Amino acid sequence: MVDCRSVSDAAAPHRGPFGRLAHGCARRRRWVVAAWAAVFLLLGAFAPRLADQLSPGGFEIAGSTSDGARTLLRERFTQDFPSAMTVVVTAPASRRDALDRVVADASAAIAPARFPLVGRVSPPLVIPSGDTLVALVEVGLTQGIDMALRDSSDVIDAARGAAAGPVTVEVTGGPAVFTDFNAVNEEDLKKSELIQLPLIILILVLVLGSLIAAGLPVVATVLSLATTLGALFFVAQVFDLSIYVQNVVPLVGIGVGVDYSLLIVNRFREELRRGRPPVEAAAVTGATAGRAVFFSGLTVGVALAGMLAVGVPIFTGFAVGTMAVVGMAVLAAVTLMPAVLAGIGHRIFRWNVGGRLTRRAGATPRTPPAADLGTPNFWERWARAVMRRPWPFIAASAAVLLALAAPALDMTLGSSGSTSLPADTTSSRGSATIAAARGVGAIAPNEIVVDGRGTPLRGDPSLADLAAAVAADPEVQAVSPEVKYSDDGTVAAIRAFAKHGDDTPEAQDLVGRILGDIAPSVASLRGKDVFVGGSASQNRDFTRTVSRNLPRVIGLVMLVTFLVLVVLFRSVLLPLKAVVMTLLSSLAAYGVLVMVFQYGWGDGLLGFEHLGHVTNWVPPFLFSILFGLSMDYEVFLLSRVREHRDRHGDDRAAVAWGLSRTGSIISAAALIMVVVFASFFANRLIPIKESALGLAVAIVLDATVVRLLLVPAFMRVAGRGNWWLPGPLDRVLPKLDEGELGAP
Repeated sequence: MVDCRSVSDAAAPHRGPFGRLAHGCARRRRWVVAAWAAVFLLLGAFAPRLADQLSPGGFEIAGSTSDGARTLLRERFTQDFPSAMTVVVTAPASRRDALDRVVADASAAIAPARFPLVGRVSPPLVIPSGDTLVALVEVGLTQGIDMALRDSSDVIDAARGAAAGPVTVEVTGGPAVFTDFNAVNEEDLKKSELIQLPLIILILVLVLGSLIAAGLPVVATVLSLATTLGALFFVAQVFDLSIYVQNVVPLVGIGVGVDYSLLIVNRFREELRRGRPPVEAAAVTGATAGRAVFFSGLTVGVALAGMLAVGVPIFTGFAVGTMAVVGMAVLAAVTLMPAVLAGIGHRIFRWNVGGRLTRRAGATPRTPPAADLGTPNFWERWARAVMRRPWPFIAASAAVLLALAAPALDMTLGSSGSTSLPADTTSSRGSATIAAARGVGAIAPNEIVVDGRGTPLRGDPSLADLAAAVAADPEVQAVSPEVKYSDDGTVAAIRAFAKHGDDTPEAQDLVGRILGDIAPSVASLRGKDVFVGGSASQNRDFTRTVSRNLPRVIGLVMLVTFLVLVVLFRSVLLPLKAVVMTLLSSLAAYGVLVMVFQYGWGDGLLGFEHLGHVTNWVPPFLFSILFGLSMDYEVFLLSRVREHRDRHGDDRAAVAWGLSRTGSIISAAALIMVVVFASFFANRLIPIKESALGLAVAIVLDATVVRLLLVPAFMRVAGRGNWWLPGPLDRVLPKLDEGELGAP
């Protein structure tokens, strides 16, 4: 059946900007495809090299006490080295000879003469630990952690190669920990990709039927993702990008890339079924689905930009990487897809493998939209059922979301250092050995740095007074008797060892007491500045900064997203409803994270041991991502609702019609995103597990409870108020109607 009203408007669809863009790309498809191929070849070649340009840094807080201590140690203590690793050699107590031999071999293997990275290999410190002997060899490195990460793997391999017989050799410390992070991350990323691709293709085949139609979103996503990663290679030459970028960018890029292309392909097929020729079908697709994709990408980008407000370098890298991949996915959807689709034309229905699969499974193939314009499908019947009794659905949905969100009120943020690594990595084993022999505080001591403001500190009694006051704290296990001095003697550094690890609240509270209580109580320190460096201090500064700025991020993202949606939908109530509902689903995801990673519910089932907190960088990252991705479905659904309402003026029918046209696509898109996110849950790094679970939970809630229950129920209750716009706003806001939005 052909919809004559659509065909009669065949010349109209490219009147608006998105329709004209799609029409132009469809008519000049060879040039468009060639341009994309050239960009892909130029930038895609650099994508595999991105990992070598990423750094473990980005957690530094400018102006913080840890930053002040780090700066003084780097600039004033030139006899020290920017970073260090510790070689941990373990042997039975009866084999001291074997221990000494392996220590000598390991020290020779990593001598400065062999590795320019190595500046010093200290004499071994041998300590008894139960029925074993542990030798600790400190290795001073000539580069900071960021640079050392690129070269330290060879040093680690050389040191561990000296192990023999009953003697084991492990390497730990900052560069070793981040080397393991990088190795585990890359290995698990490859595994995730192997899981994702077959499942995504299977879902697309089942939804679209045709192998050709299913393959197009995959191709477009691969192109946009590879191009983005290649571009980030050059960005990393100028800005520090975290090693987590290579997880975060695919995490977002695959989800939005497939979603946007799926929406474009599905609308193009609708227009072909209505009798439009391929070029005109591509133009209508651009004017409708392309417009929705553009504004969806805009809202996602706005949400992702919220990470810039955290004020921490790692989030700047996250924001740049994810905004870039979303922008590239939108560009591919509105330019490349119309060109390719116009060239393929009706061949997009060939190789209908999905239809055969559904028939064999006993399912009824989905009826083409043009053939059932008068017959309500499942989604339309569902929408009408919800709208018949909206209040019970609103109450039940809100109760579910609020119950899941309640634990978020008890969320504790913390750091995930070597404890978040798999136990079988060398840095984890080395840290565990040191902790067993000398206490967990020995792994990462606090560096208390005293700046005399130009006054020489050698022999100054204030240092002894400060050391004694710190040693009296119940959290302090020991204070090193050795005091290090800067080249000019005006800055001193004292090491204090805590009883707990650097990622625990106890160790971080100690930093706060040293700065807020202990140092101010030492009268002889007046006129001097005291800073506390080390991992515990940096973790404390990072967590405090994130906690302080998280409400600002949430408020900013909600406000700017609201304004964008007001422009798009020319309504005040619908955007307000959208941001409130998305906030609820995001808080529900936070609640699940607290239950799983803080309370430890399901540790054994999920295959990890919880750390008792949520990793500090995960909540602001999750909120920005979730808010953006959730708006995808809002824009997809309300764009179709608006189409029908503008033509017929019936709000209730418009909601049912919009859901009937987008229900299956939203469900498929959500399923694809859940598959992508769930595959990252197999990652052995706990922060990545947290991100993956939070994203998957939020998308499931958003695509089911929010989009299929709350939205139709709320819109039924609000009625014509959904589209209310104050007169002054109505006069100043642009009208974004494309002129031809396709037939209902």
